Amino acid sequence: MAAEWASRFWLWAALLIPVAAVYEDQVGKFDWRQQYVGKLKFASLEFSPGSKKLVVATEKNVIAALNSRTGEILWRHVDKGTAEGAVDAMLLHGQDAITVSNGGRIMRSWETNIGGLNWEITLDSGSFQALGLVGLQESVRYIAVLKKTTLALHHLSSGHLKWVEHLPESDSIHYQMVYSYGSGVVWALGVFPFSHVNIVKFNVEDGEIVQQVRVSTPWLQHLSGACGVVDEAVLVCPDPSSRSLQTLALETEWELRQIPLQSLDLEFGSGFQPRVLPTQPNPVDASRAQFFLHLSPSHYALLQYHYGTLSLLKNFPQTALVSFATTGEKTVAAVMACRN
Repeated sequence: MAAEWASRFWLWAALLIPVAAVYEDQVGKFDWRQQYVGKLKFASLEFSPGSKKLVVATEKNVIAALNSRTGEILWRHVDKGTAEGAVDAMLLHGQDAITVSNGGRIMRSWETNIGGLNWEITLDSGSFQALGLVGLQESVRYIAVLKKTTLALHHLSSGHLKWVEHLPESDSIHYQMVYSYGSGVVWALGVFPFSHVNIVKFNVEDGEIVQQVRVSTPWLQHLSGACGVVDEAVLVCPDPSSRSLQTLALETEWELRQIPLQSLDLEFGSGFQPRVLPTQPNPVDASRAQFFLHLSPSHYALLQYHYGTLSLLKNFPQTALVSFATTGEKTVAAVMACRN
């Protein structure tokens, strides 16, 4: 008798399990499983024959690959939900995605097809500043990790350390940029705010300092978020105080050259921090001569610096976003215009 009542109880319990349904005209709209990765911090488009995917890192500490046509999540990895899992930088080369996280303490390489972990290493302590790819003899071989006091080169294939060198005068100079273009050297660029820029050139093979140059920049507070390297290693910095662009060829010059924006019928927005937006599609080649100059919140200009001459290619006075995209040898500029 007890067994019979028990079976009836479980039958009623089963019948009381909540169910959910949708109306007929909602099928396919509200009944599909939704997945999210979070707000983007970094994104790179991997373009190869038969495969177009977007590799992203988000504020939810997620690394993921998305189908660029459908938005489908191909794979994802969720790190710790604390500051330890936060992604500080991401680079994409071929089918390798390189990420630095945990305040510059962890560097990983991911295989972008299936999301497998190629390798993981622990970096030396120190405030993380920048990440870059270093090419040599027509191939990308190393990863440059710039920290507050050191520059280190790691093998792209394994993450193993090649060399690490201390940066001169790092107690007063804020090193913020690293650049290389397959010439056998790598530059670390730092700024003493409102005083000067320090440019240190290292030999890729052994880390020896080849050259050190100090250039007066009394108007400049930050390199990162303001300056960029274009063409064959030419540093370009906006100078709102003189309404000009200041340029310096890292290989051959020791003094800045001033180019007034008035000569191009351009001007910086009042109270706005202008910035240079360059593109370097291949780390073994120089940056493109073309770059965007962000003049005000909704004003960009596409410029070209080549053989010491600056020219205006296109003015975009009502623009929300700009970017570059490269497939093979072809680079295009993408522009999102504002609507009134």
